[in-house]
Amino acid sequence: MRMPWVKRSSLGRWTEIPLFGGLSRRELQEIGRVLQAKTYKKGELVFQQGNPGTGLFVVMTGSVDVQQEEEDGTILQLASVKPGEFFGELALLDDTPRTASAIAVDETSVVVLYRTDLLALSETRPRLGVKILMQLSQIVAERLRRTNRALKEVRLMADIAKEGI
Repeated sequence: MRMPWVKRSSLGRWTEIPLFGGLSRRELQEIGRVLQAKTYKKGELVFQQGNPGTGLFVVMTGSVDVQQEEEDGTILQLASVKPGEFFGELALLDDTPRTASAIAVDETSVVVLYRTDLLALSETRPRLGVKILMQLSQIVAERLRRTNRALKEVRLMADIAKEGI
């Protein structure tokens, strides 16, 4: 299925999305054939914490909040995802349940890359599959580095607070 937003005139917009930045025009058109468009109303659940992860979501318009519910019912805001950004990427890498929920903040349109479609694409176009997975792994690694830095800062502040008591 060909996607209307993956036209020659709009391919430049796709290269601005980090996940697709290193792809050629032809590769962008090929990935566009497996992406699926979805829209969500304000407040609508995109996916629920604990449910199986099936794909990665790229926000085209609107925004999505990614939240995690703690055991005591406390909601922890993990991210606010804007157009051109993506979330749910771990579903492409493993088969584990979602660790957070995603909720549309306002009317939101996304495109979804399902794990099954990426695996099928990787069988027919292995180089393209590897390019996408390499780009994804670099982005996930950078996010992990940022998380590690933030955790280090929190630990340092906790240590300073202990010493001040």
